[in-house]
Amino acid sequence: MMLYATGFNAWNQLQFDSGQSDANAFEDAEDEPNDLESFTCVLDQDVDRVSPFFSYTIAHLSNGQDLIAGSLPKDHARLRALKRPPTLFAEASNGIVAVVDPSTGVLHQHPSLSSLVANDPPTHTFPNLTPITQLLAYSTGFAALTSTSEVLTWGDERYPACLGREPTPERPANLPTPLPSLTSLPTGPITTFSCCGSTLAALTAGNDLYVWGSTTAAGQRGPLLPDLSPDGIPTPVVIFDENDDDRDQEGKDILDVAVGEEHMVVLTTAGEVFVVGGNGSGQLGTGGWRRVRLEGVVRKGRRVKGVAAGARSSFLLVD
Repeated sequence: MMLYATGFNAWNQLQFDSGQSDANAFEDAEDEPNDLESFTCVLDQDVDRVSPFFSYTIAHLSNGQDLIAGSLPKDHARLRALKRPPTLFAEASNGIVAVVDPSTGVLHQHPSLSSLVANDPPTHTFPNLTPITQLLAYSTGFAALTSTSEVLTWGDERYPACLGREPTPERPANLPTPLPSLTSLPTGPITTFSCCGSTLAALTAGNDLYVWGSTTAAGQRGPLLPDLSPDGIPTPVVIFDENDDDRDQEGKDILDVAVGEEHMVVLTTAGEVFVVGGNGSGQLGTGGWRRVRLEGVVRKGRRVKGVAAGARSSFLLVD
């Protein structure tokens, strides 16, 4: 699949032909490239998935090769250079790192990425968890999806809305705990999720979207998604095209979701792309939900198959 991108590009992380993907460039870069203000094809190769980080982007090709655009911080470069680097790894904005040991499948937590790559003992180990298939970080904590479709959250107790649950003495904030509100849902189990900043979103097998967290975007006068539960309980979100007078009362069926620091991107089962939130770096959010017009952008006959988001960027995987 081809990779399209728009948004924040200060480290050339949206330019796969720039040739600047070494750790030293993170510190030595002088000229700031321009952000992309609309979706642009940045890689015409067979991309399977994309992993955006703050200063670099990894395009994982279907042949197993990884292509990197942008600048790797030194500890990120050291992590990738490990003999057996972890495939499930997440770094919160507060610097804390969660990682699944590739040999044992056990979840560990480290105070920093430097501690992890130095092979220091973890500060926390969580044995006997159901196998984790997806691991991501938000600003002050983590979320994981298990092989049995449970969503686990843990993190800073001062931000309970991001946990999606009420901490208890038996299930404190810092213990990976399943969200009871995301089990036995009407349209099936959770199949994937995304998070960034202080917003988390999950999709069911039946294409329903649930969102929780603190969703006020910087620069916004009100909440990014005003209908969310104030206590942080995951809330079903119905998406309409605000320019469509003939609104389907059931809303759009959602195929994929990606959360940025101040925006969110979704892909519908009909191949439409909607964005909500900020547009300070060209990530294309404009307040309320808006369908992104892709006519003349995506080549004729092509179809969007997936979306991704960096903190201030948006990506499309196009087949």
